[in-house]
Amino acid sequence: MKSAKTYVGNPQRLQSLFQEAAKQAASMPKDPFAETWPYFQAMLRLIRAYSEGKYRDVPESTLVVIVAAIIYVVNPLDVIPDALPALGFLDDATVLALAVRRSRQTLDDFMAWETAP
Repeated sequence: MKSAKTYVGNPQRLQSLFQEAAKQAASMPKDPFAETWPYFQAMLRLIRAYSEGKYRDVPESTLVVIVAAIIYVVNPLDVIPDALPALGFLDDATVLALAVRRSRQTLDDFMAWETAP
């Protein structure tokens, strides 16, 4: 979490994290993420909007949770290597599910903001 806090106050680092995560997300299998996939995508968009100063209605503690989860997903040295068939993304999916549980209301509010006229 300490590492995630250093991203929150640095728009350039957040933008870099967004770009890396979006690049990886494009080639990730969606099946292991099931119901969390739309929230994962929302996390990425929220990070981008926050780093660009377009959306700031997010508690810092929630943003830290989201950033920590994204850092874990993009980290090639996680608990179960992503290269392992069927199991490789299980730990990533679990981390994202936990992050969604802690940040669901913020993510729902963000998605409502995105679609507001």
